[in-house]
Amino acid sequence: ASSRARLNHGWPGPVRSRRMGGDANLFRMTSEFPERAGDWLGAFGWLEGDDGVLLVANRRFIDGEPTLVWDLPGGGVEPGETLAEALGREMREETGLEVEVGGLLFVAEGERIRGGRRTNVWRSLFFEVRATGGVLDHGADAEILDLRFAPRAELPGLLRAPYHAGFLDWLRSGGTRRYVFDRWIDAC
Repeated sequence: ASSRARLNHGWPGPVRSRRMGGDANLFRMTSEFPERAGDWLGAFGWLEGDDGVLLVANRRFIDGEPTLVWDLPGGGVEPGETLAEALGREMREETGLEVEVGGLLFVAEGERIRGGRRTNVWRSLFFEVRATGGVLDHGADAEILDLRFAPRAELPGLLRAPYHAGFLDWLRSGGTRRYVFDRWIDAC
């Protein structure tokens, strides 16, 4: 990977990326999305640069198996936070970048089904973001295993988790859909 990334709006930022591996704790789930029961609200950032869209790698349990999953950076909104505050915090924690939160791209709502019944519902809001500073580095967040920029054409092959179906529908629509619904049927 390049030691420098040219992000949109001409911001050239240094990149520090180190792969994490071999740690038994990689399979310990600490993230609330969407493994935890109950409703969930999240905010995610679409940062597109010359090399593509910024993605972060996480471990998730899918069908009972620990799985490497690529996602857009972002996460849960904490009590008392606005969506923009939550997304700014998550971008800092997961990528090391300071961002300006732009327009709303779309809303994804979904449900997770286990044993034939709904276990939880999530609502994720996706925003354009522009990097304004910081150093691209996933080291601050133990949940993030790696990060990369991926060309749009590669996103369908990388975004393979059950909760990505609605995001891929949005992508196929050319960004015209403003609401998508996901149904994650867990085999466990």
